[in-house]
Amino acid sequence: MKSRINFSITQLEYIWAVYKHGHFAKAAEACRVTQPTLSMQVQKLEEDLGVIIFDRSKKPILLTDVGKKIIEQIQTVLFEAKKIESIISQNESSVVHGELVVGVIPTIAPYLLPLMLPILEKSYPELKLKILELQTSRIIEQLSNDEIDVGILATPLNLPKIIEIPLYYEPFLVLSKKDHPLSKVKKAKYSNLSMEDVWILEEGHCLRNQVLDICALKPNKTTKRNFQFESGSLETLKRLVNSYGGYTLIPQLASEDIGNQTQLTPFDRPIPSREIGLVYQRAHYKENLIETLSEAILKSIPEDISRIRQKDLDVIGID
Repeated sequence: MKSRINFSITQLEYIWAVYKHGHFAKAAEACRVTQPTLSMQVQKLEEDLGVIIFDRSKKPILLTDVGKKIIEQIQTVLFEAKKIESIISQNESSVVHGELVVGVIPTIAPYLLPLMLPILEKSYPELKLKILELQTSRIIEQLSNDEIDVGILATPLNLPKIIEIPLYYEPFLVLSKKDHPLSKVKKAKYSNLSMEDVWILEEGHCLRNQVLDICALKPNKTTKRNFQFESGSLETLKRLVNSYGGYTLIPQLASEDIGNQTQLTPFDRPIPSREIGLVYQRAHYKENLIETLSEAILKSIPEDISRIRQKDLDVIGID
C-alpha cells in the first residue's frame, strides 16, 4: 500500500498559518504568497492525506475533528524542523547569533530590561531580541503557539510541557506615604498590613495575587476609601501613594525613583519575595540563545538581590 505521507515543510507551514489566522487571505499574507497558491497547496495536502483539515463553512475557519489531531503533529514537525536549521546555523559560526522573541510581564520589563539590554548589546552584538510586554496568561498562550521563544516572569508555573529556569528571588518592600503608620516601623511584618488603604494591580497580573496573599486579604473586602482603583502599572501605584497616601507592595527592582513624599520599609524575616525565571516549551531549538539570555539576566541583577539567601525568604506563589 502506497504511503499517503508525502508532504513538504512548506505545506505544513501553510496549514499552520491558516490555523493561526483562521483566514486563508491573512494566512497567505503572513506566508508572503498569493492566496490561490496557499489554498491550492492546502487542498493538495488534504487530498493526499484523504482527510479534510479545515471546515471552510465557518468564519473564522475552524479545524475539523481530525484536523485538531493533525495540527498538534504539524506543530511538532515544524518545531523539530527548526532545530535542524539552528544546528546548521550555529555550526557555521562560533559567535552567538540569531533572533529570540521574548515575552516579559509588565511588573518586570521596566526594571529588568534597562539593566539587561546593555549587557547583551556589549557581550552578544549578533543576538537580536524582539521583546513583547505581556501578562503571564498571554506568555503561556504564545509559547504554546510558538509565537514567542521564551518568557521572563514570576515562577513557578508548574505547567505540563513548560520548562522553567529559576533565576533569582526578588524581595517585596512596603512603599507608603511618610505620614503612614507603616513608615514608622523599622521592619514591616505581615500583621502590620491591612486592606483599608492598600493599592493593588488589576486582575490578570500575578503580582496582584502575590500582594493579596502577603496581606492575607480578599480583594472584595470593603475599604475606608470613597473609591477604588486598580492599575495595570506599578508606576501609577507609586505615584498614587506619593500624592494621595496609603501604601502598596513593590518588588525591589521597582524601588528606584520613588516620590519625595514616600518611604520604603523592608520586611522582617522571612522576607516575602517572588521567584523570577525563564520559561519555554519542550527542548527548544534556540536553547543556546535562551542560555545566553539567562546568563545576561544573572549578570544584570544587583548584588544586594543576587546574594540574598533563600532561607531568609518567604517565596510567594503566583496562584
